[in-house]
Amino acid sequence: MMLAWSFAARTVDEIARLLRSLGKHRYVREVDHRLHWSVDHALAELPEFAPHAAAFEARLGKERGLELGSRDPSLWREARTEEVIAALTAFWTPGEAALRYRTRLLAALARTGLPGAAHAPFASPPNDPPHPELVLLDWELYPVDELDADRHAGALAAMEEAEEDVNASAPVYNEGPVIAAPELCDGAPDGMLADDFLVWSDGPYSYSDYVFRGVARAAKLEEPPTGYKDL
Repeated sequence: MMLAWSFAARTVDEIARLLRSLGKHRYVREVDHRLHWSVDHALAELPEFAPHAAAFEARLGKERGLELGSRDPSLWREARTEEVIAALTAFWTPGEAALRYRTRLLAALARTGLPGAAHAPFASPPNDPPHPELVLLDWELYPVDELDADRHAGALAAMEEAEEDVNASAPVYNEGPVIAAPELCDGAPDGMLADDFLVWSDGPYSYSDYVFRGVARAAKLEEPPTGYKDL
C-alpha cells in the first residue's frame, strides 16, 4: 500500500531542490521520470524541449495511425530531473510565457479527443487518476536486503528500532503526485502550490521515513516531511 509524505516544498525553487535531492540520494537505486508528448509540444519554444517536440511531430508524419489519446508508453519519453524542473518552472512561473504554454498544452490535449480533466489541482481521486498524466515522477529505493551495513546504517537502525515486518527482497517504489493538465495549468497560482508537495512510498514506514527526512535536510527545506505517524 502506498502511503504519502508531505514535504514543505511549495515554491518552484523548493520543489526543484526536493527533486534534485531525491534523485541523488544514496538510497535511490533508479530514477524514472517521464514527460507526455503534449508537454514537449507546449514548451517547444524552449531549447530543452524543441528537439523532442520536432521529433514527435516528425513521427506523426510517418505513423498516421498513432492514437494520441491512447496509453501507448511511447507517448511519454524519459526525462532527466533537470528537464522536469524546467517544465514545472515554465508552467508555474507567473507571466505571459506561462499563459502561452498553458494555451498550447490545452490545444495539444484537444487533439487527443479525450475529455478534459475536470478535477481541482492536486485533488484527483486516488483510485481513479486522470488520463493522461503529463509528468510522471518515480524513484526506486534499494530493497532492504541490498542495503550496505555501513553506507546505509541509518535506515537499517531505524527499521530495527521500529521492529517492523519487512519483505527484505521487495523493491521500494516511490512516486510523486499526479500531475495532469489541471496541475500544470492551475496548480501554482502566483508561483506557489496551495499545499505541500506529496511523495508516496510503498516501503516499510521506518525505511521510507528515514530516507525522506534525509532528503528534506539535503534539500534544505524548512521543515521535515510529515508522514501519517506524525499526525
